[in-house]
Amino acid sequence: MKRLPARTLLLASLVCLSAVASRASDGGERPRRQSSQLRDVHKIYVGDMGRADEAGRFRFLVGEELEKRGFTVVESADEADAILSGALSVRVGDDETEARAFVKLESKTGQRIWARDFGHRRVILNPFDRKEPTKRRAAEIAEELRKAWDKSQ
Repeated sequence: MKRLPARTLLLASLVCLSAVASRASDGGERPRRQSSQLRDVHKIYVGDMGRADEAGRFRFLVGEELEKRGFTVVESADEADAILSGALSVRVGDDETEARAFVKLESKTGQRIWARDFGHRRVILNPFDRKEPTKRRAAEIAEELRKAWDKSQ
């Protein structure tokens, strides 16, 4: 078997990595399909948000924030174009309280349309914003979903 020169192997590796990076940066095929589904979402049912003590309240906060951004929040999954569900985790520390959330938006058939993990932000955009963390997470979720929806149009 003939050995390939190191330069050829390096070049081949770079070409493969470039192709993978290009596909990852343009989102590949799946996000385009998700965007077209996201475009059709107007009515959202906010479902289960986990078992944390704050989960029930968080569910209502997310619904309120979605309505502020132009979505219609409905009372049952049957009325909805899509279902938003997830999990909330609240950690209470000595100096601060941190809320983390993972949410997913799915069609009524269970196909994932959009999902995102909202964790601790290292950079504070507005140090004077004293919203408590659960309410801030709900606002971030609604804001990011709206941005993704706008991009899908």
